[in-house]
Amino acid sequence: MTTNETGIEAVKQTIRQFSPAEREEIADWILNLPIFEPRVEEPALAYGTPRKLTVEEYLELDEADGVRYEYVAGQIFAMSNPRMRHEMIAANMLVHFQNQLKGGPCRAWSSHAKVRLQVNRDDIFYMPDVMVACGPFTDQILDLQYLTNPCVVVEVLSASTETIDRREKAVNYRHAPSLEEYLLVAQRSMEVTVFRRSEDWVPRVLTAPEDVFESHAVEVKIALADIYEGAR
Repeated sequence: MTTNETGIEAVKQTIRQFSPAEREEIADWILNLPIFEPRVEEPALAYGTPRKLTVEEYLELDEADGVRYEYVAGQIFAMSNPRMRHEMIAANMLVHFQNQLKGGPCRAWSSHAKVRLQVNRDDIFYMPDVMVACGPFTDQILDLQYLTNPCVVVEVLSASTETIDRREKAVNYRHAPSLEEYLLVAQRSMEVTVFRRSEDWVPRVLTAPEDVFESHAVEVKIALADIYEGAR
């Protein structure tokens, strides 16, 4: 065995001692190194415009080039295309929400739908991976680019967004009076963290395939095995 091979084996042995969540973080970090791809996995690193944009200017941004933006207090943040594992997990959750909510007053929305928040008089627009909101949905509401009354928000974690999802967004989403549940879903390890307003936002962590996320906001139940179907 060469020196390089010996070193690689030692690294493997060390990594095996880490928790699933720690291994996921390392894997995502490696995949986001410049030698793999110049773009960041999900929301790209934020960049600010030379001046702050008004809400009206932000909503008029041309997305013909495929780039989507989140908006925080006048600054825009570019979002790049996610990896297929991310899309698989988000799609699984969206389908289960849509199927179980069918015929009722609530609907599930994909990451193309914006949610508008007001935090300390600042306007914020996020694009969660999955969002649930309840009607009635009037023509006026359906003609908008955003919703203001989410009751469930789901973010699928990646190395480039986990800190924002766990800190900034976890705090800001709570400013929506309608929000009851905020879910953080890991990609490479089976782990779903549920925060509920009714439980003072104390996290509940689900890790087993037979564990079931049972919403307190809407009548939806999803097993982790279904959330991660095809992604593991």
